[in-house]
Amino acid sequence: MNQATYKISSEREIENLIARYTYLLDKGDFAEVGALFAHGRIGSLGEFTDGADIEAMLKSNLQVYPNGTPQTAHITTNTVIEINEDETSATAKSYLIIFQQDVERSFPLQPVMTGTYDDIFAKIDGQWHFKERSLSMGFAGDLSHHANPNGPSAKILKENE
Repeated sequence: MNQATYKISSEREIENLIARYTYLLDKGDFAEVGALFAHGRIGSLGEFTDGADIEAMLKSNLQVYPNGTPQTAHITTNTVIEINEDETSATAKSYLIIFQQDVERSFPLQPVMTGTYDDIFAKIDGQWHFKERSLSMGFAGDLSHHANPNGPSAKILKENE
């Protein structure tokens, strides 16, 4: 079947959007992550960032390595999706685990954080988009190779210790 004519379910479109976010983030493609939020915003640690500013926010909050990535693997799982009756909006809740490794600084592969994503989606011109993504941190491990120590999120984390 021609992929261009194949129609997938709304649930699958939303799952793909959630997965695309993590793939782009792990590739260090912060501009494309921002593009996913052309109609939305991201919230983390009580602060919200609109779509146009997401690339700058990610660059200021995360360490990026010489290969252009944050050297992470974001895993989202146990996603529960609820779509309203007229299929114009939806919500999802997912667990998050972030794994990281930095061989050059002797930081072995390990989980550095868990949390949950609470997402709100809107269907615009027949396509699902993030309207809002909120991250709630669960457990934090060693974030010294992940968070930019001079970034805004690191300062908020220190204040909350």
